[in-house]
Amino acid sequence: MDAILIRSRYKVTHIQYAQEAYAAMQAVDLENREKKEYLLNVYEGSLVKTYVDCFDRLRYCPAYHGMFMDKGSLVAVFDSVEGTPIDQVFYKGAQVDWKTRVDFAQALFHLGLSISDFPPEIACSALLSQNLRLWPREGRLAVNYQVRPMEGMNQREAAFLLIDQAKKILLRRFGSPKAEIQFLESLNTQTFVSPVALYSHWMEAKAAITVGYEALEAKVALQRFIYLVFMNLGMWAKGLLKKKRRQKI
Repeated sequence: MDAILIRSRYKVTHIQYAQEAYAAMQAVDLENREKKEYLLNVYEGSLVKTYVDCFDRLRYCPAYHGMFMDKGSLVAVFDSVEGTPIDQVFYKGAQVDWKTRVDFAQALFHLGLSISDFPPEIACSALLSQNLRLWPREGRLAVNYQVRPMEGMNQREAAFLLIDQAKKILLRRFGSPKAEIQFLESLNTQTFVSPVALYSHWMEAKAAITVGYEALEAKVALQRFIYLVFMNLGMWAKGLLKKKRRQKI
């Protein structure tokens, strides 16, 4: 198969994703001495006009290196990011310590804040599972900007996506302190209109969550287990009572 060259500069090495009128390609920059790889978002047809405007409004994104037209297609160039997809690090049953969870939650909410001024099409794409890449040992989180065309993109949808990812990291567990459980429940019961609102809410809860975990660590194993049993039973009973009250209304 012949090599795919874009603008006689980018040699495509891998097609990450493809659908009608859109493709995400990994490509080597032949003009770069180090042969650096980039992620190319390629749009065709009616998508060109939409995404020309979208990327023209993108500001303060270090991973973005501009856009250009090539044979009628729009090409937007981003850094190519490897890392491990978030779903392969944070999943039900994953053995991840609480400090790592809190640190990655902080990184996630800070990401939400940093992309809150991006066009919704880009902000929402950044928060998709396949685009959130982690380096667990380094405690680092970054975005692989595969900006797929999607419908209904706005600040509210970005907040919904951010909440979904936060729930993976701060997964409710038997050993979760009360502050963490209350925070996770608030993500279901309160309305957040943007990632900015979520960041503010997280910063208010973060200290209490950390203190809660430290208090649990200070207890001896048996004392901690007994405390968690009664705490979880109490919160379960309280939740059940609220549910019955709602049913009566």
